[in-house]
Amino acid sequence: MRRFNLEAGRLPPSPTRPIRRTIAAGVLLAVLLIGVYLAAASPASAAPAIQVAVSVPPQAYLVDRIGGNRVEVQVMIPPGASPTTYEPSPHQMVSLHHALLYLKVGHPDFPFESRHLTSLLRRYPQLKVVDMYAADAAAESGLTTSDLTRTFTPGDPHLWMAPGYAEAAAFKIAEVLTAVDPAGAPLYEANLRLFLGELWNLDRSIRGALAGLKQRRFLVQHPAWGYFARQYELEQVAIEAEGKEPSAGQIVDLIERAREEEIKVIFVQTGISDRSARVIAREIGAQLVELDPLAYDWLDNLSRTADA
Repeated sequence: MRRFNLEAGRLPPSPTRPIRRTIAAGVLLAVLLIGVYLAAASPASAAPAIQVAVSVPPQAYLVDRIGGNRVEVQVMIPPGASPTTYEPSPHQMVSLHHALLYLKVGHPDFPFESRHLTSLLRRYPQLKVVDMYAADAAAESGLTTSDLTRTFTPGDPHLWMAPGYAEAAAFKIAEVLTAVDPAGAPLYEANLRLFLGELWNLDRSIRGALAGLKQRRFLVQHPAWGYFARQYELEQVAIEAEGKEPSAGQIVDLIERAREEEIKVIFVQTGISDRSARVIAREIGAQLVELDPLAYDWLDNLSRTADA
């Protein structure tokens, strides 16, 4: 994002001052800091937080990391709920009355947004809907490419599961928040720089951990890790077929393939039936490991995913 300077510069050293002038300056600085503190602590002077709505918890994590205490985030699909079937509660609908921004996932096949965003905009015309993963946000990115951010897998809306998409989202969030709150630009820039540093460290760690991996296929109940797999040259094999439980014949085929691939772990997802995964695991002697693509703490969740 061109308006941000992500290179941390250094201020020139101050010239040496006589002791008296230094003490006087210190006293004056202390008085000024106390005044600033009292002004900030005053309820009358505190600016209200920017109300932001998002679809899923990982988006909320990214907004919180960039926006800090200048934003208040409302998650439409709470932890443990299904993005396919969840309906907003009356309380959530009322809360949107105060929201200024809606940062959407942006995948055309994301069921919650395709069902509800149009009606939400009719009800709350003040909402500005922003695509969190727009490709132009990654113009100066280190992890993303235009191909990655423009290529959506049909039926797989879990864009946030790849660091490249999260990086694009971080740039976009900082850009949008700065546009509506210019006074917060220094905070957004600092938080963006800090998050990107952690993100790039995570990417290097994941690449290092997977560098010598010979078996690059992994078996999952629900296909939520496709974008993660694409970024790290892995292959996700899903037990579900188009969101449905596999037939008996498909289970037999998966068992034979898992044996050939010597797969020892099957990843299952919180809130998704793992009945078929348990059948396959029993037949091939594999372990079930639970992962949650909707977990709030995005950085920690990606790290645990790579370890698994």
